[in-house]
Amino acid sequence: MSESHYELLGVESDASKDEIRSAYRERLEDLRGKVENGRSDQVRNGAREETARLNSAWQVLADPVQRERYDTELTGGSDGTEAEVDEAGEKEAAPAPARRRGLFEPRERDAKGRPQRREPLGVPGAEAAPLGRRLAALGIDVLTMGAVFLGVTSLLVSVASDSVGAIILLVTALFVIFNAYFVFPTVRSGQTLGKRLTHIMVVDADTGELPTWRRASLRYIVPIVLVIGLPGSLGLMGALLFGISWVLIDTRVGLMDRLGHTRVVIARYRPERPR
Repeated sequence: MSESHYELLGVESDASKDEIRSAYRERLEDLRGKVENGRSDQVRNGAREETARLNSAWQVLADPVQRERYDTELTGGSDGTEAEVDEAGEKEAAPAPARRRGLFEPRERDAKGRPQRREPLGVPGAEAAPLGRRLAALGIDVLTMGAVFLGVTSLLVSVASDSVGAIILLVTALFVIFNAYFVFPTVRSGQTLGKRLTHIMVVDADTGELPTWRRASLRYIVPIVLVIGLPGSLGLMGALLFGISWVLIDTRVGLMDRLGHTRVVIARYRPERPR
C-alpha cells in the first residue's frame, strides 16, 4: 500500500492545517538541502522526487475541499466501506499513466473545444503558462530593456570618452540594471514587468515556492552576459534564442528554466515565500 499524504508529512489524519503547514515546511527545508547539496545524483534526484510528492500532499491537505475528498477516498468510501471489487474479487486496475504527447501532436481539448491546460513538471496544483502569454511577456521585457540598453549606452558614450574606464562603467551599469529588472522582481514576486502584465510568474521547480536569489540569478545570467558581452545585435540575438528555447519543447521547459530549475505558471497560483 502506498504512503498516504499524512504519513509523508508525518502528521495524524486529524491534524490541523497549521500543524500540517509546519510539518510541510520542516520537511521541505530538509529536502531542499539534499537537492542542493546531495553527495550524488541519486540522492539529489530522490530528494526532487520526494519534494514533488510532498508538494502534491500539501496542495491537497491545505485545501479543505480536496482534503475532504481525499479523506473519503482514503477510507474507501463516504460510509467507511472498502473500495468496490470486481467479480473476480480483485480491485479494479489503476488507470494507465497518461501518454506523453508528441512535439507536433495537437493537445487534447475539453468539452468546449478549448485546449486542455497542463500541470507544470514538479509543481502540483499550478497551471503551466500558455504559449501566448509567455511570448507577450517576453516581448514586453525585450522592448523595455532594449530601450533602457540603448538609452544607457547612448548616454555614457556621449558623456565619456572611448576608454577602458568608460567601457567598464558601461558594462557595470548594464549588469546592475539588468539584474535589477529581471532577478530582483523574480525573487520578490516571481514576476518581471512583462510577466506581471500577462499574469504569469516564475516558481521554483523543486518546491513550488518563489525562486531563491541563487536560482533567479542562474535563470537570467546567460542572457544578461550574452547581451552585455557580445557586440552589437549578436548578443541580443543570442540572448533571444536562449530565452525562447522553450517554444520548441512540449513541456515548455527551456534552457533558462533548466539552468535555474524553475517553471513558469499562471499567476493565480500562490507560492510560499522562501525562508
